[in-house]
Amino acid sequence: MILRIPISAYLINADSIAAVEALKEDRYFFRSTIEIYEGGIDAAITQLAEKRTPALLIVETTANQEQMFQQLAALANVCDPETRLVLIGKENDIGLFRTLIAEGISDYLITPVTGEQIKETATKIFQGEESESDGRIIAFVGMAGGAGSSVISHNVAHALSEHYDEQVVCVDMDIPFGTAMLNYNMQPRQTIVDALTQSAGLDASMLNQFFSEYGDTKLSILGSPASLSTGLHVTSDPVDKLLRVLKPMAGFIVVDLPHIWEGWVNDVLAGADEVIMVCHPDLTNLRNAKSVVEFLGPKRGSDAPTRVVLNQTGAAKKAELSPGDFKDALAIEPCVSIPYDPEAFGLALNNGEMMSKASAKSKATEAIGELTKIISDREVAEEEEKKGLGLFKKSKKKDKDEDKGKKKK
Repeated sequence: MILRIPISAYLINADSIAAVEALKEDRYFFRSTIEIYEGGIDAAITQLAEKRTPALLIVETTANQEQMFQQLAALANVCDPETRLVLIGKENDIGLFRTLIAEGISDYLITPVTGEQIKETATKIFQGEESESDGRIIAFVGMAGGAGSSVISHNVAHALSEHYDEQVVCVDMDIPFGTAMLNYNMQPRQTIVDALTQSAGLDASMLNQFFSEYGDTKLSILGSPASLSTGLHVTSDPVDKLLRVLKPMAGFIVVDLPHIWEGWVNDVLAGADEVIMVCHPDLTNLRNAKSVVEFLGPKRGSDAPTRVVLNQTGAAKKAELSPGDFKDALAIEPCVSIPYDPEAFGLALNNGEMMSKASAKSKATEAIGELTKIISDREVAEEEEKKGLGLFKKSKKKDKDEDKGKKKK
């Protein structure tokens, strides 16, 4: 989950300011706007009288209990009713805490506070704002032109729908040169351009009209027009809106990103649940991957996987770099190496088929299947369930399937 809200903090102590400042580097708050002011609750009362209060308001006071309640009463007069309030104070009193919560304060923290405390509080306050059943956004990006990121992403999207019997949406974001519809051997009725140009009113019902369904599978494609004349200039806001609408609609959202470096591409990579960097095993791809890892590292944090896939290994055995070379340079071990197999990929493309059908027994198809398992986040969950001894334990997937069944009824 990534929180998308405006946050204002009116603080006094240097520790409190540093704690909130640290949130700006946390992936959980990547889409939030965080503003920090000095002066504590008194400054908040003065400034908020003239402007709209944010979704989350953090204020600090050094007052005793009696003065504190006077300040809170004054603050209530300038706050919007839907604002969530976190109060930071010096009084360590359980009775005070209970009274504050009863009065509608979302949480009371005792100074000094840390960034982790504030993050835990925000998570608790806004849990449920995004559904737990929201799908995983998996962004594929090639580290050089022709690295094969698109064809790998399209095959993985199909494999996810087949292996896990879940709804999958493949989003082709390469508007002028996208290949999703070509690889799936389909003609789009409407494209991602329609979705982005109508983002202001975009919802699930409208978005469903833009999908192309792949056979009898649970795979939907939001294709690109592959046209140079759309005249559309892509920006972050409509892309963000599109992905937010998509998340509750499928178990997996596979995003095929173009090999360009623009603000909206950076935002998708920073916010995705998984990033898959597809590389040829050569020095150019290694250099580019290193640049991307160094750029994204502070934005994504350690809880959001960034994976490396080596594609077309064995095409130039004497000249290519090894998985160890990538691990040493990136501190990321390549999770899969997909062997060079032009005949299998060529057959699949010419027939408009996925690798699993065109060349089911090839080693490249096996590698794609292994990558699918890794990024699904399903295999690990199932293994953990098997280790449990509870007689009445059910897997997360089963729970989700039952919930979806109830909703359909």
